[in-house]
Amino acid sequence: MSNLRQSVANKPGRGGRRPGAGAPHGNLNALKHGRNSAHVQALIQALAAHPTTRDVLIRLARRQRANKRQAERTANLLFRELLNRALTSLKDNQTEEQAANTNRVLDAVLYRNNQTPDTPA
Repeated sequence: MSNLRQSVANKPGRGGRRPGAGAPHGNLNALKHGRNSAHVQALIQALAAHPTTRDVLIRLARRQRANKRQAERTANLLFRELLNRALTSLKDNQTEEQAANTNRVLDAVLYRNNQTPDTPA
C-alpha cells in the first residue's frame, strides 16, 4: 500500500469500518424505509400466512398501482398541454424562418429514430 493510502486509512472519522460507526442501537430507519429490514420481512411473512390479510394486501397493492398509473396519465396530459401552449406561444412570436428552425429541432427531438411522441425511447 502506498504511503498516501496508509495515511488516509489511518485518519480517524473518515469512512470505512471503525468503532461506533453505523446507526445507534434501537434505530428503526430500516423498519420505516426498507424492505430489507428483518423486522419487515418477518411481518410480511406473518401477514402473508393469513389468507384474508393476504387478499386485502393484494387488493391494496392493485389499487395503489392503479392510482399511480392514473397519476402518471394525468401528469402526462398536463405536461403535454403545457408544452403545447409553450410551443404555440413560441411559434406565434417567430418569423417564418425561425419557426421552420424550431420545427426542425422539435422533429429531431420528438421523432428521433422514427418514433412517435408516445413511443418510449
